Amino acid sequence: MSLLFPEPRVVVLGPGQALDAAQLSGRVTVVLSNHLVRYAVVPWSDALGSAAEEEAYVRHHFVRIHGERAKGWAVRASPDAGGVRLASAVDAPLIISIKRSFEGSKAKLVSIQPALMAAFNRARKDIPRAGAWLVLAEAGRACVALYAGGWRAVQNARGAWEEVLERERLRIGGALPEKVLQL
Repeated sequence: MSLLFPEPRVVVLGPGQALDAAQLSGRVTVVLSNHLVRYAVVPWSDALGSAAEEEAYVRHHFVRIHGERAKGWAVRASPDAGGVRLASAVDAPLIISIKRSFEGSKAKLVSIQPALMAAFNRARKDIPRAGAWLVLAEAGRACVALYAGGWRAVQNARGAWEEVLERERLRIGGALPEKVLQL
């Protein structure tokens, strides 16, 4: 943290909540509840030559998982060049609405982050070299991700986190880290 650029205020936005940026001031980071985000683990491709090709590639993965509705989502992927990346997708109108709510307000929007990204960035130093399961539990939803030398799995589903974690362990199989970090 510096005096010139203080840490931004974090505002968590959940399903059905409205953001009133007029009530905020200073630098703001909006963290999106996992109820509002879809995730996927996307392999690296050396064939991608531009940011537009990379976005199309990531979007293609979401379309394969979620169907045609994914074509209207805003997608992003972690910058792990050469490795498997964690990608997120959010309804594009939600992103536009958040950005518009800051127009003319005293607050400055610094970033919009999925909850898993924000939690991972806070907990990165606590993840052992052997890896760990990252668990974010919200009311009625659990996001479970496996980070072990890179992103290996992610599941964002309804239900208790223990059930979602057990399903992911069974789906992946093999030798897996035992460490579970509840974020």
